[in-house]
Amino acid sequence: MNDLFGNEKVIIRFIRLYTLGLILFLFRGSGMLPRLAGDTSADTLFREFIQIFLINTLGFTLILGGNYILRVKNFSFGYLVPLAWMIKYGLTLGTNSFLIPMEETMAPSLAVFGRAGLYEMMAAVLFAVATNTISINKSETLFLPPKKFPGLSEA
Repeated sequence: MNDLFGNEKVIIRFIRLYTLGLILFLFRGSGMLPRLAGDTSADTLFREFIQIFLINTLGFTLILGGNYILRVKNFSFGYLVPLAWMIKYGLTLGTNSFLIPMEETMAPSLAVFGRAGLYEMMAAVLFAVATNTISINKSETLFLPPKKFPGLSEA
């Protein structure tokens, strides 16, 4: 894992994390997922936009917080958010568990790149790898206690 995400170049880390997310995305389930956003869409386009914006802001805040809190070798905790997001999107798309379902379930194909979801995930992955170095704690393994980075003052 260290060699996979430890490159100093953001573009290399981005490609590797996004590829891992796409692989996880492809393993879609076939059962029904609960609809988490409610039973109806917002009554206006503006309110729907605000709802989507707030959900995405929450996700990006979790990425930033995860990257700030801990990094194990070169894997920041913020990396887990876009990976989980891609898995959830893959399950939602594969089971057609949207608030307003598609006419039929989308079969796995390249047509998925015609939808906005994977591009939102791409932005989340880019944000995660770009803020990878802000962590204040680092651990060599998940089981060792983290150490503060040198140069950080005790608060």
